[in-house]
Amino acid sequence: MIGMIQDISTMHDVLHESKTGLWIIEIEDGRQPRMFADQTMMELLGLKTVVTPEKCYEHWYERIAGEYYPVVNACVEEMVKTGRAEVQYPWYHPDLGKIYIRCGGVADRTYSKGMRLRGYHQNVTDTTVMRREKEKLEELNQEIVGSLYNLFFAVYRIDIEKGTICAIRVPGDVQEIPQGDFPYESFWNDYASQNFHPDYIEEIREELSIAHFRSLMAEGNERYAVESLRKVDGEYHSISCNVYLGGKKSWVLLALQDLHEQKKKDEESRRALKEAYEMAQKANEAKSDFLSKMSHDIRTPLNAVLGMTELARLHMDDREKLENALDKISSSSQLLLGLVNEVLDMSRIETGNYELQDGRFNLDNLIEELICLIMPQAEVRKQKIHLEKKELTHVRVIGDNSRINQIFMNIMSNACKYTPEGGDIYITVSELPSGNKEVGRYQFVFRDTGIGMSEEFLQHIFEPFSRANDSRISKISGTGLGMVITQSLVQMMGGEITVKSRLGEGSCFTVVIGLKLQMDEAEEESLPDIQEVDCSGAHILLVEDNEINREIAAEMLQMTGAVIDTAENGQEAFERFLDSPTGYYQMIFMDIQMPVMNGYDCVKAIRSSGRGDAESVPVIAMTANAFAEDVIMSAQAGMNEHLAKPIKSSQLAEILQKWVLRRS
Repeated sequence: MIGMIQDISTMHDVLHESKTGLWIIEIEDGRQPRMFADQTMMELLGLKTVVTPEKCYEHWYERIAGEYYPVVNACVEEMVKTGRAEVQYPWYHPDLGKIYIRCGGVADRTYSKGMRLRGYHQNVTDTTVMRREKEKLEELNQEIVGSLYNLFFAVYRIDIEKGTICAIRVPGDVQEIPQGDFPYESFWNDYASQNFHPDYIEEIREELSIAHFRSLMAEGNERYAVESLRKVDGEYHSISCNVYLGGKKSWVLLALQDLHEQKKKDEESRRALKEAYEMAQKANEAKSDFLSKMSHDIRTPLNAVLGMTELARLHMDDREKLENALDKISSSSQLLLGLVNEVLDMSRIETGNYELQDGRFNLDNLIEELICLIMPQAEVRKQKIHLEKKELTHVRVIGDNSRINQIFMNIMSNACKYTPEGGDIYITVSELPSGNKEVGRYQFVFRDTGIGMSEEFLQHIFEPFSRANDSRISKISGTGLGMVITQSLVQMMGGEITVKSRLGEGSCFTVVIGLKLQMDEAEEESLPDIQEVDCSGAHILLVEDNEINREIAAEMLQMTGAVIDTAENGQEAFERFLDSPTGYYQMIFMDIQMPVMNGYDCVKAIRSSGRGDAESVPVIAMTANAFAEDVIMSAQAGMNEHLAKPIKSSQLAEILQKWVLRRS
C-alpha cells in the first residue's frame, strides 16, 4: 500500500514537472458548471488561492481565446459522444499572457446527475513556439535556397575538416557528379578542370583551396569572392566564385554566379557613356567654333553698317557716295538679319516650337522671285543661272511659301558662294506622279560647277555648326546652320533632301516635297506699292518704344498721306486713344514688348474700355515676335493682324488697303 502511494506521488511529480494538471468538470441542469482541479492544475490556471469549483470553471472558460470556443466546445461534444477527445488552443494566463494548452479527457459514464468529464491540462507553449519557429526557419531556408537557385548556377558545401565537398545545386553542363560528400581534390581533378579556362585553372584552384579558406577564417573574414573564366555553352563566361565562411570553423559554402550578361550590360553602358561623352565634347567644340565664327560673321556686316553710316554722314552732299553707302548698309543689314534668323530658327527647331503656315502661292512666281533674289549675287561673280521646267502641270499650290523660299535660298546662296567666278548654276523643276489628285509632288534639283565637297564632309553636312575645313572658303561668312535648317524644314513638309558632290566638280542638291493643289480658281494678288496707296485724311496711331523703328514706320506710313500720331508705350497709347474723339483713329499699329504697359495689355484695355469704337478699331501687331504662337497670342489679345519685323513697305501697303481703304 505504501509503495502504491509512493508510485502515485511520483506520478504527480512527473505531471508537475511536465506542466500537466488534472481536472474534473461536472455539468448539471440548474447548476453552474464546476471544475475540480489538483494543485498543479491550480498553478497552471494562475490561481494563487483556493476558489470554489464554480469560480474555477469560470476562470478557465473565460480565458480561452475567443476564436477557439467552437473548437473547445466541439472537443467536449466529442468526449461525450465517443468517450474521449483531445484539443489544443491558446489560453490567456493572468500572469504569463498568451500560452498554448493541450487538453484531453474522457467521459465518466457512471455519473448519473448530468455530465462528468475527467482529463488533463498541459502547458505546451515552449513546444508550440519551438515548432512554429522551426516552421519559420524552414520557410526561411526554402526562401534562401530559392534565392540561391535564382542567383547562382552552382552551389557547394565544403567540409574543410574532412576535405570533402557536397553539391547542393549542380550546373546544367556537369554530368554524373556524385551525390553526397566526395573528396574536394576529386572535384577539381575530375570536374572543375574540364570547365575552367586552362590559363586560369591553377590560379582559381589556389584561390579556392582549403588552405586559403583556413587563412581567410583566421583573419576573421566572413565572405570572399574571386572572378574567373568558365566555359558555358561552348564559350567562356566571366563568373564570380563567392565563398561564404559564416564564422564556422568546419565548413564553407561555395556559390558560382554567371556575370556574362551583367558584364555585357556594363560594357554596353560604358560604351554608351563614352559615346555620349564624345558626342557632348564634339557638340561643345562645335558650339565653341560656332560662337567664334558667329562673332566674326556678325561683326563683319555690323562693321560695314557702322562704317558706311559714318561715310554717309561725311558725304551728305555727294548723292552718288550716299546712295552707295546706303546700298551697302542695306545689304549688310540683310546679311546680319539672315544670321540672326538662322540662329533663331535652329533654336526653335531643336525645341520643337517650329510650325509651318500654309498659304496659296504660284510655283512659277516663287521660282522667278528666287532667281530675281539670287541674280544680283550671281552677276557680281559673273555666274550664269540656267532654269529648266519639266512637265510642270500644276503651279497653283498651297504650302508655306516663305519656308520653301528659305530652303531654296539656302541652297542657291551656297551655290553662288562656293562656285568660282564665271561658273554655272542649274535649276531643274519637275512635277512627279503623286497618286493623289489633291496633292502635287515636285522635284527641285540645284546643280553647280563649284568647288564641291569631300566625302568626309558630306557625312556631316546636315549636322549643326558644320563647315568644311577648306582654306578657300575661310573668308566666306556662314553659321554652319543653313543646311541643318534646310533639312529640318524639308522633313517637316514630309519631303526629302539628298546631296551628291565631288571636290573640284561641284555639288547637286535634290529636294522632293509634296504640296496641296489649289482646287479653285481664286486669283492671286500681288503686293502693292506703298507709294501708290492713298490714305489722305486717315488718322493712324503708331505705338513703338524704339525711336529708330518708330521713325522708320512713321516715315513709311506718312508716304500714304495719313496723319500719324505716336506713343512710346502701351500706357501712353491707351491714354491717347481715350483722349481722342470716337472714331478718330482708323488704325493702330502696336508693338508688343514695351515698358510701362506691353502691347497685349494695351489692346485688352482698349477693347474693354467701353467706347463706341473700342471693339471696331483695327489693331495691327508690329513686333519682332514672329513665331506661330506669337500670332495666336496677338489674336487672343484682340489684335486683327500680325506683322513681323523688319517691316516691309509692301506689307504696310497691303494692311492699309485691307483695313483702311476698303473699310472707308
